[in-house]
Amino acid sequence: MWKWADNFCLLVMGGIPWQVYFQRVLSASSATYAQVLSFLAAFGCLVMAVPSVLIGAIGASTDWNQTSYGSVSPKDKNESDMILPIVLQHLCPPYVSFFGLGAVSAAVMSSADSSILSASSMFARNIYQQAFRQSASDREIVWVMRITIFVFGALATAMALLTGTVYGLWYLSSDLVYVIIFPQLLSVLFVRGTNTYGSVAGYVCGLLLRVGGGEPYLHLPPFIYYPGWYVSGGVVVQKFPFKTVSMLASLLGNLAFSHLAKYLFESGTLSAKYDFLDAVVAKHSAEIMDKTTLVNRNIIGLSEMAPVKPRLSVTLAATFARRDTLAEEEDDESSPDSTHSQGEHE
Repeated sequence: MWKWADNFCLLVMGGIPWQVYFQRVLSASSATYAQVLSFLAAFGCLVMAVPSVLIGAIGASTDWNQTSYGSVSPKDKNESDMILPIVLQHLCPPYVSFFGLGAVSAAVMSSADSSILSASSMFARNIYQQAFRQSASDREIVWVMRITIFVFGALATAMALLTGTVYGLWYLSSDLVYVIIFPQLLSVLFVRGTNTYGSVAGYVCGLLLRVGGGEPYLHLPPFIYYPGWYVSGGVVVQKFPFKTVSMLASLLGNLAFSHLAKYLFESGTLSAKYDFLDAVVAKHSAEIMDKTTLVNRNIIGLSEMAPVKPRLSVTLAATFARRDTLAEEEDDESSPDSTHSQGEHE
């Protein structure tokens, strides 16, 4: 029961912080459209799961003795993960098998190249440019993307050849996203006061507890034996919901170490020069944070900011509707007649 609940939480919440989802959300024309798209996608997942269920039911109820596949069923051959191409090849006419396998191959290639391209672009922009070469030109970034596309493609090919099941890789990726990325997403969106030190600590804590439980798909033996473990077929099976526990530990570790680092630096226990990640002391810099955020967090006061002269008396909606108002106001203020009249008035 606990293992099923653990896997349920993994599949539900581990599918949220995917880059492909946030690409669609960020490319939406409005927040309302992004919300509608997300809700419709949830029902779309249920609809798209129906063909997979039907194909699996067909494969489970087929008498394989009457097909070209052989007398032994795919389940007995441990080929249940390949049930879709098996059904298309042995239970469908040749033209249906041809177009069906072609469509599956095209969908797989489309997903693969988009994933490799997104991974290489994130590496080039977020890691190479921001962490190592802030002054890198666009041409250099493009070449870094090309090289990383080749490297990531080679790694993906090696993983596909060395791993026995593609579903296992997909499940494992959701597992890592749930344990590592999901707590980071919660901290960024809904928890105040977290910083880079807590993020790194939570990342390491969650990864250590998750990898310690072992992974049968990668033939990784566990070095942390959680309560309720047993051996089945020479493989250690963990009945304890250690994936959810690892996720919660990552989230709590993020909060604890973030507040600890903030206290140590702000109280003066640690000097500002030791803030090598620029996560606490650098937050007080206006170069990183806009003035509105600085005021809202009580880092600086309104009196410390330069006085701002009111420009317009019209409403915001009228400003967007009447763009000529700004030009007229500026012309009136800079005209010599207005300056002369102000001098006579004084």
